[in-house]
Amino acid sequence: MEFGNDQIVDSAALRARGLSQRQIERLVRAGRLHRVEPGVFTTSPPEGKLLLRALVHRRPDLVFTGRTALQLRQGGAITLPVQAVTSVGRSGHSSAKLSLVRRRETRHEEVAGFRVTLRAVSVGDADEVTDAELIAYLEGEFTGHQGKEALAAEVATMLRVPARFHRLVSGAAIGADSEAEREVARALIARGVAIEQNVFIEHYYFDIVLPEAGIIVEIDGYQFHSAESRESFVQDRWKANLATRRGYRVLRYSGSCVRHHLEPVVEQIVATAQGSSVQLVTERLPVWKWHHVFTRGPAWWGGD
Repeated sequence: MEFGNDQIVDSAALRARGLSQRQIERLVRAGRLHRVEPGVFTTSPPEGKLLLRALVHRRPDLVFTGRTALQLRQGGAITLPVQAVTSVGRSGHSSAKLSLVRRRETRHEEVAGFRVTLRAVSVGDADEVTDAELIAYLEGEFTGHQGKEALAAEVATMLRVPARFHRLVSGAAIGADSEAEREVARALIARGVAIEQNVFIEHYYFDIVLPEAGIIVEIDGYQFHSAESRESFVQDRWKANLATRRGYRVLRYSGSCVRHHLEPVVEQIVATAQGSSVQLVTERLPVWKWHHVFTRGPAWWGGD
């Protein structure tokens, strides 16, 4: 009996084609059928999306989560065991291929033809993924001034928020618009500085705000300034003026400052927040004497 490639068949369909259980077992031993779970087979090795389709064959309510959901969203290879959620009361057990949890209610989205949990839920379930990978994923998914609100909305659907998830979010630069902002935010968080990102103050969004210290940090990319129009030039001045009028101190850096002098940038922000008047190494000489943009060489204090 001939089978096409990448097909999913179950015992009932095979028996309808006249095969006995003994004949089915013989086909499995011969490598012409591959058992995914009792009563479900594939005609090619059960890998990747073929495996997922086979698992859904008996459980149409299955929702993939954790590492599997992230792999589907990112187009990565599917690794074992597949992680999925099913409804309370549904039959089925975990196996070497499938790690199954039951929940009363699971909101989902469709990705690549499969039902997957919301991004925050997937991260919360991704026990086998490293902290660094999950933080990078969160930062990449929840960007811009709407990132924090989107994350909060997804977290609100979680019946239980794992302690690890809280730790991941507290260490991630959520809401940043650029990698430069994320680098500064991560460095400040690592130093224990409380920050908020993409904060709306009256008419404008500000990159990073230290609410306890009343400091605003603005990170401007070189491309932004090289193409800066007269309108945006004026807007930036009035934006900073408004922040000052509302009692904030505004610190501004370029993308090149972050790229080449991240530590001095963070040092200045922290010193300002702490109210320190001690002269920093970057304040001993004018910027054109040491900044990479002007010198195109090693910083005079030994940096890059």
